[in-house]
Amino acid sequence: MKHNYYIAADEHSFKNESFDNLLAAGYYRMQHIMFTCNDTALGEDGPVIPVFWLRTLVKQCKLNKSANTILKKCLGFTVSVQKAYVDEEIESLYSLYKNHVPFSVSSTCADYLHQEILPQPFDSMMVQVRDQERLIATGYFDRGQHTISGIMNIYHPEYKQYSLGKFLILQKLQYALSRNKLLYYTGYLSTGSTRFDYKTFPDPAAVEVLLPDKQQWVPYHLLSKAFLSEYYLKHLAE
Repeated sequence: MKHNYYIAADEHSFKNESFDNLLAAGYYRMQHIMFTCNDTALGEDGPVIPVFWLRTLVKQCKLNKSANTILKKCLGFTVSVQKAYVDEEIESLYSLYKNHVPFSVSSTCADYLHQEILPQPFDSMMVQVRDQERLIATGYFDRGQHTISGIMNIYHPEYKQYSLGKFLILQKLQYALSRNKLLYYTGYLSTGSTRFDYKTFPDPAAVEVLLPDKQQWVPYHLLSKAFLSEYYLKHLAE
């Protein structure tokens, strides 16, 4: 059964150490709130599947051959990191991305990120990738005191062969390393789907998974999906 738990922003907002603490407890950003869950549905009529929250140990991450291949393929692109915003150029890219991916997403990039009538409680940044002047990818993330947390990556369908979604993950890792952040929270993966497995790709040995009933982060590579599936049925399913 699907259970979600939500926390609204207090007067200090979701920033700095308070943000770090919520991430460590398995909470994640959704528009203006933080939420956590142990399972989710794939689509409105899809099955409910178990999920487990992930984070990458930034300084322990040793990029594998696949990650380095992606970096080499994208050497000709220009990368910038700046405070997050949404404009017409980004919305145009989001529209192309939305019509390309085989799953449902919000109608606009702004709708996915926030509600304009509410104050922004997060310290949000974005990575932009350009092919000369053309915007071809944008990735959003939030900052804490010692952490970053990925929000969303979008890319131009014509550049699919460059693995720009993964390239954005690598750029966020590089940003975290350059700012002396310790942890990069990437969201969840599922024992009932392979759709989220890419979140471990730079170095699975540097990834930790949360066992929520114990509030314990453990090395992901020492476990298996079969173990996590059994764990969910024993400790988390209701």
